[in-house]
Amino acid sequence: MKFIPSFLKNYKFGLLAGFLIFATVLFHFQPSFIDKFALGIEDGKFHFRSLIGKTPKPYQDMVIVTVDEYSVNKLGRWPWRRDVIGDMFFNLRNAGIVTLDIVFSEHTEPERDDYLAEKILDSDNIILGFFMRDNATQETTEDTIDALEDCAYLSFKMLDNTTGVKEFPFAEVNIDEIAHSGLTCAYFNTEADVDGLYRRYPITYIHKGYLFSPLGIQALRYYLNQDVELELDKNGVRKFALGNIVFNKQSYFKLNFYDDVKYISAYDVYSGAVAPEFFENKIVVVGVTETGVYDMRPTPISPITPGVSLHYTAISNLLEGHLIKWNKAWDYMLIIPVLLIIAALSLIGKQYLRWLLYIFALMAVVCVSYVFFIYGNIWLREFYALFPAVLMIVGTEAAAFFKTEIHALEVKKAFGSYVSPELVEEILNNPDGLELGGQERDLTILFSDIRGFTTLSESLTPTALVSMLNRLLDPMTNVILKNRGMLDKYIGDAMMAVFNTPVDVPDHPDKAVKSALELLETLKAVNAEFAKEGIPVVDIGVGVNTGTVVVGNMGSKVRFEYTAIGDSVNLASRLEGLCKQYKTRIVISEFTMNRLTIPVLCRLLDKVRVKGKHKPVEIFEPMTDTPENREIKELFEKALDKYFNMNFNEALAVFRDLAEKFSDGPSGIFAERCADFLENPPEEDWDGVYTLKSK
Repeated sequence: MKFIPSFLKNYKFGLLAGFLIFATVLFHFQPSFIDKFALGIEDGKFHFRSLIGKTPKPYQDMVIVTVDEYSVNKLGRWPWRRDVIGDMFFNLRNAGIVTLDIVFSEHTEPERDDYLAEKILDSDNIILGFFMRDNATQETTEDTIDALEDCAYLSFKMLDNTTGVKEFPFAEVNIDEIAHSGLTCAYFNTEADVDGLYRRYPITYIHKGYLFSPLGIQALRYYLNQDVELELDKNGVRKFALGNIVFNKQSYFKLNFYDDVKYISAYDVYSGAVAPEFFENKIVVVGVTETGVYDMRPTPISPITPGVSLHYTAISNLLEGHLIKWNKAWDYMLIIPVLLIIAALSLIGKQYLRWLLYIFALMAVVCVSYVFFIYGNIWLREFYALFPAVLMIVGTEAAAFFKTEIHALEVKKAFGSYVSPELVEEILNNPDGLELGGQERDLTILFSDIRGFTTLSESLTPTALVSMLNRLLDPMTNVILKNRGMLDKYIGDAMMAVFNTPVDVPDHPDKAVKSALELLETLKAVNAEFAKEGIPVVDIGVGVNTGTVVVGNMGSKVRFEYTAIGDSVNLASRLEGLCKQYKTRIVISEFTMNRLTIPVLCRLLDKVRVKGKHKPVEIFEPMTDTPENREIKELFEKALDKYFNMNFNEALAVFRDLAEKFSDGPSGIFAERCADFLENPPEEDWDGVYTLKSK
């Protein structure tokens, strides 16, 4: 209908295009207020992996030496005396590398500070820790800068004049005595995501113009005895390489958390309960985990993860190849197909099936993301596929509901398509006329039926069948309305139309027969479209009769329809059925034929007595006026005259000739009758009338 906005007619395509753009923009910018939800939902992969026992094992030759409750109970409140710490460090002298998630930034007793520095120097395997600040009251001194300089990346390449690497103006470092005794140093800062959880590990930070390494990477530099290849651009780290460990275009890497982290109590190291030989060639991370002292870090696996374990996790990820791989292109390859699938599912007619498949599609997104992570350490940001998909489902269903409501209005208005414009005008001008009752009126009634539709319906889906039926009935209905007929009703694949009601149509027999012939031309055009599309072509039968009927509103007070009833209606229906028996497409009665005022090529088909009637009726076939049809009409009616005069031999010859030469269906029927009568002659008083035994 014209009053429906054009965008609603293609709303699903519009919604798909809109949500594709929305999803792309959303994923590209990842606004923080959305990303908080996304990160939390995506963390479920860690919990599920742990639940099914698929979490990888950390590097075996690595432990955390922790200042835990047991150690504090034995040695007193942290921080301990520097000489105690020095003895503990000395017991780690056999380790491959020892990295400290603690800083000695304040002086204590000079002799104890010197003792600790001496033990660190003697161990020759300790990477000291420091941390950076955005704000502080004390500037970093020149002496401190000198000590830190030896810890910085000395070899790197700048690709732009500026870099996007984060810079800290302040640092809290070890006192000078200790700072110069370590093998090297590294910062132990880590950064939380927008929701406050720690999931990533920095590759480098800047302080006072120097690029520094975090504990995890610095430990590997010395443990593997390999240096780092570092390239920076305006966006941050362009390339990081440490042996076969390579990152491109990322200043952080995502931590792949473990279930089993190896902790050893610091007191057991200090007391010798764990022999120094145990740490032979191991990587040791030293930190504090005692409640109320250590730095609690909420992570995806626990709200109280010790900060020291982040360095442990980073080192193991790098050594064991457990790095989480992520690429924006992979997410686009998930986001876009999901929206296309949702758009395809929205075309399903059955609502329960549609929603079932919606849920299945969303679950499939989660399953794909989880499988890729668990079995390939590939991280997909499924939220950015699920969120637009859910919104699209809601939007599509809401638009469908809105369109349905508008369509309901359209249907109400569309009733005007079933009747002639005059009837619509009369109903609008005289609503009181919609009362029960009827009047006798002279009408021409037309029935049409699609041949073989029942068989065809078994090979098509319901949706395709309805679409095909609409494509047939719509142009046929237009033919009726164009000739001032009224569409009385659709009866499945059949159609009933009446002419000369509710307003006068003086030449209604002409209009009806003209409509019948035009229906054949319309069918030819529709079948041509079907053939191009590989859809089976169909045929129709049309019956037309003229007579007096009762026409008006029939039914009950709660539901009625404007229709015609009577013997003339029944005869029209019977004539449509005769098309099958006579292998023709149009059959009209003598009552219509005798009232035609326009030139129409018609041949007499037969004299029949329909079921339930005693008086015979002559039936005719309107034909397109062509030289071939004129020849068929002339020869057929001559043969028919011989047939009625019981000259079956001569009639048979002509009928057979017509059937073979022109593939004429009625001639074939009469050839069979003649052959049958030659073997079983009719009675002498035979009147030539063919009595139908069925409807």
